[in-house]
Amino acid sequence: MKIQKRNQKLQMFMCLILAVFMVSSISFALGNQDEELEKKYSAILGEYEFDLIEFGDEVIILKIHIDAGSLWADSGDGAPVTLEPSGDEPYEFTADDPDSGALEIKFLKDDQGEYTICTIALLDMGVEVSGIKIKQ
Repeated sequence: MKIQKRNQKLQMFMCLILAVFMVSSISFALGNQDEELEKKYSAILGEYEFDLIEFGDEVIILKIHIDAGSLWADSGDGAPVTLEPSGDEPYEFTADDPDSGALEIKFLKDDQGEYTICTIALLDMGVEVSGIKIKQ
């Protein structure tokens, strides 16, 4: 009986060790994945200002960042969207916004050859808006 209880405790301990190892492995993998994505998309990461006053809205800031192994666009409305690569161009994406519907997002170079322009096509609304990268 004592041996059986000891074996049960040992099994529980081994399961706990395995669970800790798995969680730390996943966390490590996501950290490495984030670093790779940050290198890949470094030219477009940052904040972009969109003046939407002509559409009856306001000026919004859209933050493009990496988190949990994905590229995100976050306007601060509490519903960031994941950007999925589309097409052959490295900086063209699609996204699905719960409020605006299907989106096409493109990052373009300015006259100096730097990615400072972000265009977003709101496909369901037939509207395209452009934003300018805010200098850090």
